[in-house]
Amino acid sequence: MTDQYRRGLDVELSGVGLASAGDPELRVLSNIAWAIRRSILWILGIAFAGGVFAYLLTYASDTKYTSSAKVMIETRVQTETQFTPQVSGLPLSLTSLESELQLLRSTDLIESVVDRLDLQSDPEFSGDSSGFSLSPIAMARGLKNAIVGAFSSSDDAADGSDGQTAEERQREATIEKLLTSRQIEQVGDTSAVYQIRVTSESPRKAANIANGLAREYLSVLTRMKRDDLEQSQQWLATRIGQIREDLNVLSSNLEAHSIETPYTPDEYATIKAQRIKAEKRSQLASDALYALQEQTNTINLLRDSGKTQEAFDFALSAGLLQSAGGTAEENTAALDAIIKASEQQMDRLNTQLASLNLSINTFKEQQVRQVQHDSITKRIENEILVAEAIYRDFVSQLGRRAEQGDYLDAGAHIIEAARVSVDPSEPRRSQTALGVMVAIVFGGIVWTVMHELFQKRLRTTYELESTTGIKLTAIIPEVKNEPPFETFFTNSGRLDPELLHYGRRLLASSDIGLRTLRHDGEPPVAQTNDLFSKNFDAGSGQRTPSGNCMIFSGASAVPDEGKTSTLLLIGTVCAQAGFRTLIIDCDTVTSTYRDLSQLTVDALKKASARPMVLMDNIVGTPQEGLDILPLVGAQDNETQSRLAEDFLCSPAFLNLLRELSDSYEVILLDTPPLLQSVESAYFSQLSQRVILLTRWNSTNKNEVLQAMRELENAGVRPSALVATRVDMKSVRQYGDPILG
Repeated sequence: MTDQYRRGLDVELSGVGLASAGDPELRVLSNIAWAIRRSILWILGIAFAGGVFAYLLTYASDTKYTSSAKVMIETRVQTETQFTPQVSGLPLSLTSLESELQLLRSTDLIESVVDRLDLQSDPEFSGDSSGFSLSPIAMARGLKNAIVGAFSSSDDAADGSDGQTAEERQREATIEKLLTSRQIEQVGDTSAVYQIRVTSESPRKAANIANGLAREYLSVLTRMKRDDLEQSQQWLATRIGQIREDLNVLSSNLEAHSIETPYTPDEYATIKAQRIKAEKRSQLASDALYALQEQTNTINLLRDSGKTQEAFDFALSAGLLQSAGGTAEENTAALDAIIKASEQQMDRLNTQLASLNLSINTFKEQQVRQVQHDSITKRIENEILVAEAIYRDFVSQLGRRAEQGDYLDAGAHIIEAARVSVDPSEPRRSQTALGVMVAIVFGGIVWTVMHELFQKRLRTTYELESTTGIKLTAIIPEVKNEPPFETFFTNSGRLDPELLHYGRRLLASSDIGLRTLRHDGEPPVAQTNDLFSKNFDAGSGQRTPSGNCMIFSGASAVPDEGKTSTLLLIGTVCAQAGFRTLIIDCDTVTSTYRDLSQLTVDALKKASARPMVLMDNIVGTPQEGLDILPLVGAQDNETQSRLAEDFLCSPAFLNLLRELSDSYEVILLDTPPLLQSVESAYFSQLSQRVILLTRWNSTNKNEVLQAMRELENAGVRPSALVATRVDMKSVRQYGDPILG
């Protein structure tokens, strides 16, 4: 990558102010900013429409009023600690305050108020009201109820009845409706004051329900404290008796278990010392046995190899012999005696090891018995200590609770009664419309960001070059009104002027190297693999002709990349520049030249022996100097496609390529997609220049990486990278200083 190109990537991006486009993190932020910029008008438009719709919808919703009452929990610590109601639930910490808040929100409290105020017969709470609310919570709850009702309707119809009467179901519906109409909130973060808010269609009804909830809360507190005190006294008395019985049982178990001690401390210490001594002796015997086996094996190995003298010397060096010996017979006899003595010594060592291991296992079993007995004793002692502590604590608590029966109060006060509201609380038109707009804008931006982060399409110069590792050579714009391929054959070979402009720029690129064809005299297939060199001319071994001919191949990862149209554009530009050009259709998968082909099955069979007969099938084009050789039959059948594939991969095609290179200066191979045909990489090996074509804002990154891997496995590296079918209006919205 040239310095000038690097400087171009570091241009400050318009609208986002991000530089150093080579930085991956800044590149991601830049792409996100440009994605939001492309979508912001749509997001704002949808948000505005949603806000207007929500504002108009508020006029059809119910008008409701809200009243509130305030309850304060007593948090002062009593000075008379002996009469402190420990089980009354008096809040003395933030945890206790949170517990009281949950009590205020309980369903049982709501049920008592429903019975006291007879809300079951009220149409607003019994479910007979036909209005609706725009509250997000109310709407979500209604959606949940509708879904649950839809799934449970069939089960109810099958069962006939769930065991509830109509009155009971109406009662449950009233409780559920009141739960959604009231709110319990703590005033401040650390205060003991709670606000009970109730929303209703009637302002007086809202005030009555709020006051009813506050009074019922005080009654419930007193009742709960009294019930808890009675239950705790009964439980403590019962539990004290159980603990007393448990202590007696544990003491008996401890005394009985102490009698069954397996060993005394002195005996256990002796067992432990004997085990350690036996283990050391076993280790020494094992080492001696191993050394003796190694020496014996070495002597036997040397003797089996006919090296008796070396075996005798080894025994002497190992200390198994005391003297140097004499004749060979004497040395052999000495070695036999050594081996026999070693075998007897190994037998003694094995017997000794077996005896030691038996002793070690016996000592281990004795130690395990002692450890198990000690652990059981320790467990029983710990259980006794825990039971005694619990017993003393329970006795103390029972004594305190006996004095608390007459000292119970609610521990809370109503400091502000609910009053009738004058102004309605719902609906809030402006807040609703603004909230909907903000939610839509936020959701749209989040969706845009997530879509940008997880998309894999190649759209910018950085993405194309970082994926392929090749500098972007040129771009080919998208012509939507007149498809290039069809227009070329129906409009006397004329193409869109913009296409021709970009085609000439591609032809002039140094990556293509066509402008130097008539000066450097480069052999036409200089990069052909040696594996195919002998196939051009089996008789003479000549690899390539000496004429000046450049062979290009167009490669793409998947179909519909604009490969055929781009190669047709390159061929047209080459012909206009005075180069005799031929396009060979090698695409047996997605060929576009089938309609021009006159090949038959018989012709393909003859071509394997006489490939030059296919030169009669060369088709002229409206552009002078540009010819096309379709090698895929017009009839799309399996036999013809198989024959075409066999011919293209045979030495006959290489010979045909050599003959054609004498008649043409430029040969373009229109190859099949790399991910759909294994032959495509083979055609790339026959070319001097491989042009990798990727469709802008369409080709997946993983597909291009896999295509590059296929070319790399074939030992081919593309010479040029071309972005095809580029939308010149949309490309400016991606912040690319090169493409834009």
